[in-house]
Amino acid sequence: MKKICFLLFLTFSLSSFAQKGNNKLFAEYEDTLKVMAHQIMNAETEAEKRLSHTAFLSNLTEVLQYEKAFKFPFDSLVTIARITSPDNTFRIFNWLLKKDNGSYEYFGIVHYHNKKRKRYEIIPLVDNSANIRNAEQEDLDATNWYGGLYYQIAYIKKAGRKYYTLLSWDGNDGYSTKKIMDVMYFSGKNKIKFGLPIFKQNKKESKKRIILEYDSKTSISVKYHEKEQRIVFNHLVPPRKDLEGLEEYYVPEGTFNSYQYKKGKWWLEQDVDIRNQGKVRKIKKPKRGLTPR
Repeated sequence: MKKICFLLFLTFSLSSFAQKGNNKLFAEYEDTLKVMAHQIMNAETEAEKRLSHTAFLSNLTEVLQYEKAFKFPFDSLVTIARITSPDNTFRIFNWLLKKDNGSYEYFGIVHYHNKKRKRYEIIPLVDNSANIRNAEQEDLDATNWYGGLYYQIAYIKKAGRKYYTLLSWDGNDGYSTKKIMDVMYFSGKNKIKFGLPIFKQNKKESKKRIILEYDSKTSISVKYHEKEQRIVFNHLVPPRKDLEGLEEYYVPEGTFNSYQYKKGKWWLEQDVDIRNQGKVRKIKKPKRGLTPR
């Protein structure tokens, strides 16, 4: 009960503070958001985490309504992923909530500049990944989102509509982990779409997104190399023949594949030479804070 009262007090205090128009507004919001973000990650129960999440979402949405908030870094929110598109069109605030059963739920806010309306706007992302079937072929949107933590955005400038390829991490269920390659684009009034059939396995077969699932006791690298316009990732295999098709047991076997960007498509290339791609880092899962890339 004390925690509820404290969070409500912080919310009411900031509302009145905002009305005063103090130039320290964003810093004050950030201090409050930091307290709530810590609770989302570290509270003892799922109920307490969700209470903090509700307060956090309300305050973050409120402060992002201010035009100058787009350029404020909010860099003390160490448990909240913040990533900006290469063309500076939008940024995403992104976080997770670990449930009592060990699985994860993801949340996000897309903060972008609407050129037609000449103002900054907000679109919340609603994680529905637990209910999405045939996920690599589904058309999704902000209200039906395959959740994860975004860590890299690939944007290749070309004429016409802008498409962004996003890389994300999903802790899944504690037994397996996932890394996801997805495409995001803006369509219509305040709408975000996810998924395009541009991940080409061959000339006939394509996918709308790529989901790599692997044993949670191991780690893999999925990284976009801007210079080569290529997404490089570990080749995954089952540790035994009888585990073929059970991707939750898959592990990296030492070689790498990639998706090479060519004429608006990502083309699969197997067994690529990564010696000229820069060092591919393998990062251990941290005990707290954000997850690995």
